[in-house]
Amino acid sequence: MAILDYYLEGRRFEWVITIAMLWLAVALGISPEMLQASAFQWVTLAMSPFFIAVCLFALGWVRLIGLLLNGHRVRGCRLGPLIRSACAIGGAVMWVQFDLALVQHSLKQGFMSPGIPFWSMFVLGELDVAYRAVRGQRGGNGRGS
Repeated sequence: MAILDYYLEGRRFEWVITIAMLWLAVALGISPEMLQASAFQWVTLAMSPFFIAVCLFALGWVRLIGLLLNGHRVRGCRLGPLIRSACAIGGAVMWVQFDLALVQHSLKQGFMSPGIPFWSMFVLGELDVAYRAVRGQRGGNGRGS
């Protein structure tokens, strides 16, 4: 259990979002029309479901690697926090697209989608992760933040 605590400590949001990214990527690979048949149809005007699935899958796997590398040194550098930070920024960009799709859908239907606060907080959460991961590079417990 100690090894699990080591990887999860202070990073539960990142692990949950990583799993969600990979899950959504696989679901889009199986059923790409799921975006076009939902409030997220507006996202498909800018990006194809295939492109979204590939981005989510790539971000999810790279982020997973960053989470597993966190605290370890590769050729004297702590790459985990840098990878986590970059993936968090990439995740924020993806979640903004979903958030804006819900805003567009809300404007069309005349009332706010209940998903907007959630996607907005995902964006802010990702930006917080990006900041904390890079901040952890300058000191702290040697494992990043």
